[in-house]
Amino acid sequence: MSPIDQAALAKFKRYYLFYGPNTYKLDERVRSLIKAVIEPGSEPFDLDRFDGDRVDFSNVINAASTPPVISQLRVTILTSVDKLSAQSLNRLEPFLSKIPPYSVLAMTAVKLDKRIKIFKRLAAEEKTNTFFFDLFKPAEAADLVVKAAANRGKKLSTYVANAIVETFGTDPYRLENEVEKLSLYVGDKPEIEKSDLAFASGFTHVETAYDLPDLIVAGKPEQAMELARMAIASGISEMQILWILRNYLLRLNAAQATGDAKGLMSAFRMPYGAAQEILRKSKGVSQDAIAKGLTFCFRAEYSLKSARFPSEVVVELLISALSLTFKGNIPKDKLYSL
Repeated sequence: MSPIDQAALAKFKRYYLFYGPNTYKLDERVRSLIKAVIEPGSEPFDLDRFDGDRVDFSNVINAASTPPVISQLRVTILTSVDKLSAQSLNRLEPFLSKIPPYSVLAMTAVKLDKRIKIFKRLAAEEKTNTFFFDLFKPAEAADLVVKAAANRGKKLSTYVANAIVETFGTDPYRLENEVEKLSLYVGDKPEIEKSDLAFASGFTHVETAYDLPDLIVAGKPEQAMELARMAIASGISEMQILWILRNYLLRLNAAQATGDAKGLMSAFRMPYGAAQEILRKSKGVSQDAIAKGLTFCFRAEYSLKSARFPSEVVVELLISALSLTFKGNIPKDKLYSL
């Protein structure tokens, strides 16, 4: 048995609850706990896993009450604790105060019904025993992309990290998958560049879906249409294209409101050069055009979610409407008729 700092061991609680819609972070926290406590190779002896929707809770009690064999602490994982039967939940609450000092119970759940007594208690222990993990924000997702690339021995700029998030969304599992594919695509190259993202996604030009808003604002609707079609053909969803356009307009709006590059860098995880470029472009469009553009984006989002029209048609109509908007050719009284 390798010696473990007893003071560090004392910091571990007898039980933890990790919950929220971010299943990636839930899994990460469980892995971190196992890595910190369980001796490598001793998992078959000192680690047990149970699923709340099909477990006999007596087995959880027996596992958590068994002394470790090799590690100094035993870890018992109970996923989907919210799926436990009412009888098991009634047994869980008194057991939490009886967990032996040589054992840790780690529970996970996507959603909690805080009307239930045990979950109300656990929710009150936020930041001590209970930790909530919301979905990744774009800036957090960009950090994840940089970390995933570094884990594969690759560098990428903040611009490229943001482009990957803008293109594929904030789902961490998909982002890691895309970084894995890009790392394989670049081979021995130490850095993943914008051109790699473009060509690996099936584009025939260096532009990516991340460049779509610039083409619209620049008055190049035909090129924007072509780029959108290539993006859809490469596997980028219509909703993701909408997300890229909406975020671009939100950045323009923030740039006009603040006129501050540092504020944009902080709010949108942008490098200084990109923030300066957004500020420059925001001076060439009107607040009315940005407001109209956002209205069209929200209407397009409703159309995509309701599936009232073919999704590719919604995207093409949105690009047409935005192109006309930034040319100043849509009067206010026609705004809601398109």
